[in-house]
Amino acid sequence: MTENNPSIQSFDRVLSPNARALVARADGGKWRFLVTSDRLSIAVITQKGTLGAFPTKQRYISPNGSIELQGRGSVEIHVTNLDAGNSAQVRTWDAGYLCGGLEPVQFTENGLTTPAAAAFGPLGSFGGYPAPFCNHCRLYIDGAAQSRIRATAPNGLTVFQSGAQPVDERLYIDLDTPQGYKFEIRESASGAGINYGVIWYRG
Repeated sequence: MTENNPSIQSFDRVLSPNARALVARADGGKWRFLVTSDRLSIAVITQKGTLGAFPTKQRYISPNGSIELQGRGSVEIHVTNLDAGNSAQVRTWDAGYLCGGLEPVQFTENGLTTPAAAAFGPLGSFGGYPAPFCNHCRLYIDGAAQSRIRATAPNGLTVFQSGAQPVDERLYIDLDTPQGYKFEIRESASGAGINYGVIWYRG
């Protein structure tokens, strides 16, 4: 446990499969927490006012991913390990409130290649998940090649699958890429794969 003052606390936890635990709390004031997990997890944020608790907010955390939460007032943050077969290492840090709001986050990857023979492969180098703290990406594909993209929700269902993208008509493709969702990419026609780059960022 780390404790910066009597009213704000953060906790490191080891969560069994499907287990839930309190990872951060504040009695009031301004707070900012960084939460990371090595397994697919979900954070539930509960805030309370003088009239009682507000509806909860939820944020997925990708495997080996991180999220940043900031606010003020009484709050409790619980994390549930969504991995049914492995324990999760969850770390939480009281990072100190930023008066100007959360800072921009960007992570750039270049020189990536899709699998050959039009097979789907993970988008980027984080196993198909967004870079830590990021929830959007901008995709650049070399040679105006056409591609297909699909997204899988945390429950394993395919929630998005694009047709061929006319990259020769658009210099890039912007995607919403929430934490916890897995994204895959392939070439439209069977070949040796296509080269691409991606910029992950927080929008």
